[in-house]
Amino acid sequence: MNIDIIIIGCIAVLSALYALFNIFGFVGLSFGIFLILAYSILLKLKPKKQTEKTFFQNVRFKIPLIAILGAIIWVVAGKLNFPVWWQIEFVSFAMVGFAFFTLLDWKNLSVEKKSSTWIRRLIATYALASGIFITVTAQLPQFDPEFELAKLNKPPVKLSGLAGPEVIAAGREVFENNKCFNCHKVFWEGNSDRGPNLGTKQIGLYSDEYIKEQILDPRKKQAPGFEDPKSVKAMPTYYADDIEGDEMTALIAYLKTMRDPTHMPVEGKFPNQWTWWDDPEIIKEGQTVFEGTNPNTEGLNCAVCHGKDGIPMMTGALDFRNENHKDTDKMPDHIDDLLKDWPDALWYRRVTRGVDGSPMAPWGTIFPHLYLWKAEAYARTFHDPLDKRTAKRPVPPVPTKEEVEKWKTDGLFLDPLL
Repeated sequence: MNIDIIIIGCIAVLSALYALFNIFGFVGLSFGIFLILAYSILLKLKPKKQTEKTFFQNVRFKIPLIAILGAIIWVVAGKLNFPVWWQIEFVSFAMVGFAFFTLLDWKNLSVEKKSSTWIRRLIATYALASGIFITVTAQLPQFDPEFELAKLNKPPVKLSGLAGPEVIAAGREVFENNKCFNCHKVFWEGNSDRGPNLGTKQIGLYSDEYIKEQILDPRKKQAPGFEDPKSVKAMPTYYADDIEGDEMTALIAYLKTMRDPTHMPVEGKFPNQWTWWDDPEIIKEGQTVFEGTNPNTEGLNCAVCHGKDGIPMMTGALDFRNENHKDTDKMPDHIDDLLKDWPDALWYRRVTRGVDGSPMAPWGTIFPHLYLWKAEAYARTFHDPLDKRTAKRPVPPVPTKEEVEKWKTDGLFLDPLL
């Protein structure tokens, strides 16, 4: 029986069964009829005479295809937040496959006269393909099982007798050993945006209890911008068994160093990020800090001097409504920028370190800086209301290693350990 008749018959039978046992049977039956008609028409077409292409014609056709495929693999892997080395590896595998399949376009080999001939050719082809694969992949970062086993078998961190900087260093070791860099960047370090950049997010501003909860129960409170189903499930939930005792203490000590005294915290998943200046929830909580009603900053009430509605209640207090107000000249780090152009670092210094010879106290020595940043975000709304803004403030560039080191040497942190 003609094979074409068998194929058409199978399509007809399957379409009929689909029509009988599926509520969308009419659609299935119609699609089956369409396939039968299309197949029948194709059978009537006169086949074109096949001409063998040269090797270079085949390769010329495949090179654009592999270039497009490589670009698609790179973009898709990047969108899925794979580290850049994984992207390189995926594309490399595609290139190896391309190199192997080009071998199929070489001039046809002569017909084998005995079985040993094709066996030798098969082994040679396999050896060549394996050689290409091994040569290319050997250039990529290698997994060293001995190194990984050594880290797994390493005794847990013990903090007895360690000083502050040593505890922080031990915490970084815990961070690295638990592969946290696979999903999180810390300022410039790391190669994945799967999770928040813990440096620009400034996780160090948060309390020890909050950080610990985020490690042990990451699903309880998802980071802003990471509420999608994939991100919600990305953070493992087994760290309660893997990190405990001194290791947890050291890890938190390391995470507490992740602060930036020159920029507002950044939220959201790259590249759709924003700063606290434009975060309605942050501004709302900042208002409670500013007006003295936030229980976490009991005793702090900015409105006493600056006014609940922005009208200064005390002589010399900064009028946040006036965007053209200049910086105080009482401080040695005075700048000439108008209030609307103040850099984040100036806001931070004035609030945390105070102003000499004025009632503006160094609130950073008394209250958590987390809430002081929020109060600053709210204070800005007096001259730049949130509902009147046409664009968000640009997200600042990620600080470099040199910049972070300079923060320490310039004494921008109030905490001596930082």
